[in-house]
This record gives sequence, structure tokens and C-alpha cells, in this order.
Amino acid sequence: MSAHSLWCLATARRIFSAVGYLLHLGMNAIMVAMVWPWWAYLPTLPQLALFVLAAAFFAAVAGWRAADARPRGLASSVPRTGHHESAWAQAVHAVMMLAMVWAVAIMSLALASPAAALGPVGHQGPHAVAHAPTGLWAMVSGVLLVVTLVAGGISFLFALSRHVRVRGFVCDRVGSDLLAGAAMSLGMAAMCATMLAG
Repeated sequence: MSAHSLWCLATARRIFSAVGYLLHLGMNAIMVAMVWPWWAYLPTLPQLALFVLAAAFFAAVAGWRAADARPRGLASSVPRTGHHESAWAQAVHAVMMLAMVWAVAIMSLALASPAAALGPVGHQGPHAVAHAPTGLWAMVSGVLLVVTLVAGGISFLFALSRHVRVRGFVCDRVGSDLLAGAAMSLGMAAMCATMLAG
């Protein structure tokens, strides 16, 4: 995913696309960092701020795409963007960023809990942050995120199958974006579900 985001960032022709790929690159980097013990020592607030701003950015782009897709006479019969840039796709990207806000928040709470301070004795510590507290807010919001991300991933896969039927291949910008979107959506759904189950 990082390689895809980096390649798309380097070849992006529009500022909105470049910013989106840059945000996903940052998200990928932090997700990789989360599996290492030293992530627990990184400040939480900058990470939360990054993902909140990223969610707001994608939500704004989704709103702009939706407004841009409204009927404009005869010209409206021709789609101005593909599915990978549609309002729905941008909304799913916003949900991915909200999922990162959720993950960072509850993992930070888990590390701040008394049990986490026990380290190996309590079978906690940075490697066990997936076993996060599951209060009502965490459970409900986590389930909503999982359902939305799974729906988004399936939507990307359906769009990818249509793209392959029309173009006959996956390895172009649109196909790779759809494939990456599906992988990120379903992968983050699995991450959130694992944290809920823990």
C-alpha cells in the first residue's frame, strides 16, 4: 500500500489527488509503526490531529464530488469522474481516516490503563495494545466502522470487476486505485474487528 501511495503521489497531476495520496502514505506509515513497541512512545495528539484533518479533507472532497455530479443539463449524462474518485469512494477514504482516529484513541487508552503498566506480568504492554478497552462508545463506533469499511471494500471490488470487464486489465491508475481501496478498506475492517474481539 505504501508503494502504491508513493507511486501515485509522484505521478499525481491534481493537487487534491496528491494530498489524498500523501495522507494515505502517512496513514500507512503510522499503521506500520503501530506493530512496534516504540509506537507507544509517540505522542498521541499529533496522530489524532492528522487523522481528524485527513477525515475532514476526504469528507470535503466527497461533498465537492457529490455537488459536481449533480445534473447539469445534457452534459450531466457523461460522468466527470470514475468510481475511484467518486463521492462514495472519497467518503470511504474519510471513514478509513476515522477508523485510524478510533484505533489510535483506544490503543492509547489501553496503554494508559493500569493493566498496561504491568508489562509482561500482566501480559500487556505495547505489543498487546490491540486488547483495547471496549466500553460502549468503543464497541458501537467500532462495529459501525467495521460494517462501513466492509461495505466500502465490497463496493471497490465491484467497481474493480466492472473496470476489468471494460478494460480487460487491472494494472492501470484506475484499476490499481480500486484494488488498493478494496485492500485498505477490508484490511482496516479486519484490524478494527480484531481490536473489538480482543
